[in-house]
Amino acid sequence: MFQNEISSALACFLELNRIYIGYSGGVDSHVLLHASAAIPELKKKITAVYIHHGLQKEADDWAIHCQQISEILDVDFLIKHVDAVATHGESPEEAARNARYHAFEGLIEVNDVLLISQHREDQLETVLLQLFRGSGLKGLAGMPEKIAFGKGWLLRPLLNVGKDAINNYATQNQLQWIEDPSNQSSVYDRNFLRQEIIPHLKQRWSSLDKTVARAAKHCAEAQILQQKMIKTAFETVFNTDDKTITIPELLIYSSIEQCLILRHWFEILALRMP
Repeated sequence: MFQNEISSALACFLELNRIYIGYSGGVDSHVLLHASAAIPELKKKITAVYIHHGLQKEADDWAIHCQQISEILDVDFLIKHVDAVATHGESPEEAARNARYHAFEGLIEVNDVLLISQHREDQLETVLLQLFRGSGLKGLAGMPEKIAFGKGWLLRPLLNVGKDAINNYATQNQLQWIEDPSNQSSVYDRNFLRQEIIPHLKQRWSSLDKTVARAAKHCAEAQILQQKMIKTAFETVFNTDDKTITIPELLIYSSIEQCLILRHWFEILALRMP
């Protein structure tokens, strides 16, 4: 179970050096690691990576647990310590996420991949959060299954798998995982959705995670087409020498196109969106 999803996600890579797996010790990442390690041709390429945020007093114990599980599964293990203190304008969630992905990014070389255990209900939460923030197509597209990352790729092989299936796998295989107490705090937006809102929504729309995931896919497809169109327009107004925009050329376009061009410009300059 799940070996097909993992093998299918990796099938497009003709060469594959290292497979890094984000392993927090929670049930989702444990299932991904366990299922991946059960594929003989992948086992010796796998490194489980525990990101030590230092935000919980139990973090050292969790690191030991993750190392022990990795030894049992006979895969390599790596701890990365990060500074997850929020800077001005960052939420604690955003700071932890940014620190985590920055640490992962530094590991990924050419022909390496990073596997992340996010699943269909994570996608549902992501799309709802983006909707409540007033996001456009890019935000409503949610998380992609595959994206260039570091010098290699980031994959989410379980993104179309439901949470119940993951829990069933963990129970059937008698896995032992960590329960992070911070996941029970509704102070964080994602936890609030997961605990207080989504259960009520699913009482009425039981397949909500599937339908929202499908809507996210439609938005992702529309985003790809929009980006192609805007990239063409952007090239007509962008000065490569000093990375500025020529305003008279920009004003030729409609107000909607101007907004999209400027957002693309911000993205090129790695600036926060307005």
